[in-house]
Amino acid sequence: MSDQINHIQNNFKNLSKRAKILKKLREFFWQQNFLEVETPNIVSLPGQEPYLSPVNFLINDEKGRQYSAYLHTSPEYTMKKMLASGFENIFSICKCFRDKESFGGIHNPEFTMLEWYRVNADFFEIMQDVENLFASVGDMKNKFQRIHMRDLWQKFAGVNLDDYLEKEKMFSLCLDKGFKPSEDESYEDLFYRIFLNMIEPQLNGYYIVHHYPAQMAALAKLSDDERYAERFEVYVNGIEIANAFSELTDAKEQKARLVEERKLREKLGASVYNIDEDFVDAVDILPKCAGIALGVDRLVQVLLGCQNIDNVLVLPASKIFK
Repeated sequence: MSDQINHIQNNFKNLSKRAKILKKLREFFWQQNFLEVETPNIVSLPGQEPYLSPVNFLINDEKGRQYSAYLHTSPEYTMKKMLASGFENIFSICKCFRDKESFGGIHNPEFTMLEWYRVNADFFEIMQDVENLFASVGDMKNKFQRIHMRDLWQKFAGVNLDDYLEKEKMFSLCLDKGFKPSEDESYEDLFYRIFLNMIEPQLNGYYIVHHYPAQMAALAKLSDDERYAERFEVYVNGIEIANAFSELTDAKEQKARLVEERKLREKLGASVYNIDEDFVDAVDILPKCAGIALGVDRLVQVLLGCQNIDNVLVLPASKIFK
């Protein structure tokens, strides 16, 4: 019997349960009158996230004209363009693609993303959505603990994060904790040296970690305390499941952040892309809203107790490419 057929047979129960979970996810949003939307998988410009690598290829029209194209890393840009065009509460369950990802564990180059947005809402309402969503798919053995990033660092690293919101101070802290960073590392790199090694492994249980440092705002608006951003991530037993924001609606600030991210990509030796000006225009007329991207495969892993993402995928990359 072929290895691929054997893999599918061995994971028959998991794949059947996965289908039922996807049905419950859709029902959760339908019951709240969300509109399910479809976005293109093929785009002409990828995002600027410094640590993501889009899958690129060439596409030809009927006249033989050739274009550079990319498989999207998330539907975020398109969904925000839809919000700017008048759509309100929307969700999407779609395939996303990222190059240079590991095959197995909690990664796969092709994966399923659930992304949703609420208008006239902030990230606290998305937190409630997350808790209600987990309840709807039958997993409320544990309740989520909401915790400010500052309190998390105090609890697990014995550090007052307020004192380490500048790159120079975070660099010194890394040295004090026994790490050996290079002087040209970004604040985010330094932050994650401590977070990934000293804090994330201790997140046993259900956590909503909110208020990231402003330097790590990504596409989020800043909090009233402008040292922090209205961003949160969802962790279940040390696995990051989702990333959420009160969405930035300042086009000038958004453009500046994208420019900085592009500079960081260049510094890291990653491919550099033009900025999606249509996206920047959308941010300029974006309504007050909040949104989240949740990894469906990881969610299924957590719900079914699977240690390897391969066991919840019909044919993971490890079985396709040998």
